[in-house]
Amino acid sequence: MGFRFQKRISILPGVRLNLSKSGASWSVGPRGASVNIGKRGIFGNVGIPGTGLSYRERLDKPAGRASAPARPSAAASLPDRVVARMTGDEVVLLDPQDRPLDPELVPAAKRLMKDDLKVFLDDHAADRNTELQKLRFLHHDIPRTTGSVTAGNAGKPSREQFFDQQSYMDALMRWRAEQANSGPDADALADALLVSLGALDWPAEINIALAVTGGRVLLDVDLPEIEDMPDATWKPVYTRLELVQKPMTKKDHGGFYLDHVCSILMRLAGHSFATSADIKTVALSAYTQRAASTGRVDDEYVATAEITRAQWAEVDLSGLGRIDPHQLLRRFGAKIETNARGKLLVQTPLS
Repeated sequence: MGFRFQKRISILPGVRLNLSKSGASWSVGPRGASVNIGKRGIFGNVGIPGTGLSYRERLDKPAGRASAPARPSAAASLPDRVVARMTGDEVVLLDPQDRPLDPELVPAAKRLMKDDLKVFLDDHAADRNTELQKLRFLHHDIPRTTGSVTAGNAGKPSREQFFDQQSYMDALMRWRAEQANSGPDADALADALLVSLGALDWPAEINIALAVTGGRVLLDVDLPEIEDMPDATWKPVYTRLELVQKPMTKKDHGGFYLDHVCSILMRLAGHSFATSADIKTVALSAYTQRAASTGRVDDEYVATAEITRAQWAEVDLSGLGRIDPHQLLRRFGAKIETNARGKLLVQTPLS
């Protein structure tokens, strides 16, 4: 119901033609009160003569209109199966024919698959960061058992050197006594260490020089440079369905390098002790190449540690994942420190 202004043209007494935007209709009745019959139905009209002001109300029951067919929503138009695939650093949504999804359907797919896509991106970010974290966990493969090394035969007498059996046996017994009194065979231990340490897989190149004196092993370790270390972590951007690299701060990068160095030293110590029970002490000195203010690149020792077998026996090798290598090495008296910016300080190498 409502008030309105209307233009009317008189045709016959009591019959008028109404003109409006909705089309023409006929009105029957005297001025001021009439019934309007048209395409839109039957309406009763009460007007005030001379003003053009009228009051209008529908008299018939409106026929039910056939509703316009609803436009199918994008969600209803999605295929039965949508596949998310990581291509480079971005997630691409594919239809069942392995073709990129219609761009008009992508927003609906992202809404419906919101939780699944979040998990998908989180998993891929974690996978990429796992490769990064491996540099911190090199020590996780330290054996829990200790091997043995057979002494070498250098200087061992042979039967052909003697005319009689008794002379040969006397010489052999003296040689064995000398071997027992001289401690482990340094050459045999060195060879065994070269085999066990050389078999290890390293994500970044390192070089090791070793010397064995009695039961003490001295390892001189050429570390990877900090410039060769990753300096960013992977983060998911859910709104854009992509992974981006977030750069580490200089301090965080230094902390990451510290963890890597400590993991290297702990791994070398653990595999050395596991090579033979005759190894009683492992001494490590680690250095890296740094550019001096003069532009010359120098070797600078940044970490040293000397660990006895008695100390190593305190380590719970069944719980390596719970051990912080830096804290463990510091507990054993290692010299490995950083400044406020995370840079490793120079140390005096062991000999």
